[in-house]
Amino acid sequence: KLAISAVFRGWMGARAVKYREVENIRGLLGTAVNVQAMAYGNMGETSGTGVCFTRDPNSGTNELFGEFLIDAQGEDVVAGIRTPLPIAKLQDAMPEVYDEFQKNCNILEKHFCDMLDLEFTIQEGKLFMLQTRTGKRGGEAAVKIAVDLVDEGLITKEEAIPKVLPEHLDQLLHPRFSDTDSDEYKKSVLARGLPASPGAAVGALAFTNEKVLHNEEHGI
Repeated sequence: KLAISAVFRGWMGARAVKYREVENIRGLLGTAVNVQAMAYGNMGETSGTGVCFTRDPNSGTNELFGEFLIDAQGEDVVAGIRTPLPIAKLQDAMPEVYDEFQKNCNILEKHFCDMLDLEFTIQEGKLFMLQTRTGKRGGEAAVKIAVDLVDEGLITKEEAIPKVLPEHLDQLLHPRFSDTDSDEYKKSVLARGLPASPGAAVGALAFTNEKVLHNEEHGI
């Protein structure tokens, strides 16, 4: 009962409300709750959990792109408490599980004919595919994935066109650093992180959504 109540509370959480606003999702009456048996990824060194895209959502490269943790539950991957490992490391940690996971990714991509976002748990060496959905992608990736899916015979050219949205094309026009491979650029890098949006930018740093809104309102 507590878990079900938590889902309904999350529906009206600040981040959920903002997401629906940004994505122009309107007129929904509420959300659904799936009740199912749990798979536990925190049962030792043969268990784990992770999230993964079937293709790189930044470049569109046809290779798995994601993270996982050994002996952890799903929330641990995104909570920032522990540093996840790149999905390629799963091949070293649990080779048979990795091979099965990659096979499942191929099956799902051929079924849905698109790049997918997946969540999975491993319980004592057994792989559980928890959910999948169409993967969010940047502009560069959207174009490459659409073209590659046509070349691979999964979709037609007519089906590929709607996969590249107007905002994807807008992202391709954002300014970028052109010399990222140069020694001068590499020596100038102060810190690294996961990109939240495409393009190069100049401005004040903000580490929370509230701070971003505050800066915008005050012209910072």
